[in-house]
Amino acid sequence: MIAVERSLRSETHRVPGADGFLELYQWLSCVDAGVFTKVWSDPAAYYWVRRTVQFLAAIHGAPLGTLEHAYCTEVGASGILDALRIHLGEFKRFVLAAAMISGVEAVFTEPYAATIPLALPGTNLNLAGSGRVTIRGFRQGMIDVVHDDLQVETCPTVEVGGFRLTLNPRLFNLPGLGFAGEWTLLPLEFQARHSELVAEALAAIARLQPATFSHFGEAIRAVALKPTCEGNFGSISSSELPGAFVCSVPCDSYELAATFIHEFHHNRLYFIEETGPFFELVGEDAFEGENHYSPWRDTPRPLHGLLHALYVYLPVFRFWAAAIREGGLTGARLSYAKDQLGRIPFQLQVGVNQLRRHAKFTAFGSTLFDQMASETGEAELEARALGVTLATPAMSLRAGGIFRPTTQHGDTRQLTIGETLLRHLERSDIRGECAEEKMMLAQRIRNLTVQRSDAG
Repeated sequence: MIAVERSLRSETHRVPGADGFLELYQWLSCVDAGVFTKVWSDPAAYYWVRRTVQFLAAIHGAPLGTLEHAYCTEVGASGILDALRIHLGEFKRFVLAAAMISGVEAVFTEPYAATIPLALPGTNLNLAGSGRVTIRGFRQGMIDVVHDDLQVETCPTVEVGGFRLTLNPRLFNLPGLGFAGEWTLLPLEFQARHSELVAEALAAIARLQPATFSHFGEAIRAVALKPTCEGNFGSISSSELPGAFVCSVPCDSYELAATFIHEFHHNRLYFIEETGPFFELVGEDAFEGENHYSPWRDTPRPLHGLLHALYVYLPVFRFWAAAIREGGLTGARLSYAKDQLGRIPFQLQVGVNQLRRHAKFTAFGSTLFDQMASETGEAELEARALGVTLATPAMSLRAGGIFRPTTQHGDTRQLTIGETLLRHLERSDIRGECAEEKMMLAQRIRNLTVQRSDAG
């Protein structure tokens, strides 16, 4: 924020909306430090700063990114300066939130024209309703608004082990972000309905992976739940919105815990990447080039996606291992945990092999990758020690949280983990990158079949 203020004060271009921002900057810089920190540690603050910096750079000739182009389209901006004007106006949302938290009056010289519902940064509050509202500030303990039906709604929260998590889908209603949808507009009752499931998932993480739970509480500010049937994703995080992610429900509480661990580690790797790049800027585009087989997806993925998958599935594997060692899982849930324990090590090894074949790492990236490759080698040994191999029966979790044995279409025989992995390779490795892994896996399946026949 300080960099934005300095840039706007020294900007030679006339930037519409700059004077209003600079006035409110002074107001916000004088609020209590605790209030400021609460507001400015909200995921939306990072999003606001990144967009502002990108638009300021674009004024001087830097190319707009894909997200900025989408932003301009969504807000109806006529050009870069108009987009920056609109975006600078969104700074009023942070001032309004700080005024409401502190009780200090704030008056907008230029009223804030906002689209609701709207999440208030640093709080568990939303401005509820639909359409556009005009807000003149915060006076006498109330929002001064030109809108008769505006309401302030309180988001559900879940508290486990002293950590309180806000469930707020409105947070993701940001122009250009790309994965908001109708699910963000559902009544907050949907979040409340599944809050007990979230509490169970957090309790499982606290019990089985306490270090992750501790870090989770420091880094994650909000989670949104969406219906499984809505959207084209199950769970998702964005480097543009650190400290927040989306998960689908209903779901099994242990699977939701694994998804929380998965998405938290995406967030953490985004943070680590702020230190420096993982890939050399040579050859293919490691971020946008969706060229490579991924054992976790049905379509090709970029190298950056494969690296992220390695990083997030190692702790997910450790979670399922801890859950099995604890001894409390039974029935279909235990079978599913074993499926994950047997499946992930092979997927990790394929990911390692793909990155070794195709990636050109920086020294920083190599350090991270080498450590993950080492931990991948230990995963299969741990699975075997817990009695799980590629011959273990495969189990899937369907929409609605229902466990089902994985069978071949038109057949009732339950497939093994190895068979499902081989089928994925045969179906999705369209460039034949993993012929060696495919041959090795087919041979292991044949050997296991022979062993079972001999034992029978």
